[in-house]
Amino acid sequence: MSRASVMVDLETLSKLPTAAFTSIGACLFEPHSDWIGETFHMHVSLENATRAGLKMDASTVMWWLDQSDEARRTLVLGQLDAAPLVTALEAFAAFLPPGVEIWCNGNSFDLPILQNAYHIAGIETPWLYYNERDLRTLKALNKGARIERAGIHHNALDDAVHQAKLVQHIFQLNPDMDS
Repeated sequence: MSRASVMVDLETLSKLPTAAFTSIGACLFEPHSDWIGETFHMHVSLENATRAGLKMDASTVMWWLDQSDEARRTLVLGQLDAAPLVTALEAFAAFLPPGVEIWCNGNSFDLPILQNAYHIAGIETPWLYYNERDLRTLKALNKGARIERAGIHHNALDDAVHQAKLVQHIFQLNPDMDS
């Protein structure tokens, strides 16, 4: 396996970098193979996150109301045993291997939200900025690259695994491409 990679996905209640998020999902993976490794999924207390200064916006809350029953149920039930923000951030940092390449669907969404949360919590961001990778760019360069979807849409872990598998698929279509 080459350099360690992780795909991360957040479920949020805003689209801004200051967003409150209700869960972090992630999986270790190898972009140039079919290997999906250890996973991480933790619900984050919305009450605790907003008390810490993270924000919600009405348009995103309304968007959630229009999502599938399974997605809404996962969000709501996850709050029953959700971790405080700092606990979730520390656990996610501990999940990341040293020198990890960190992937997300879009580089203007998940990672800036996480970076802001780490900043608010007074914790150093646990990855290096030059190891950030973006699936949205890969999709734009490989129009039509699709794979079958498994799991619940808008479940952070299911989304992260799906996105990692899509990265792998795109690299299989382009074996000379490097991450």
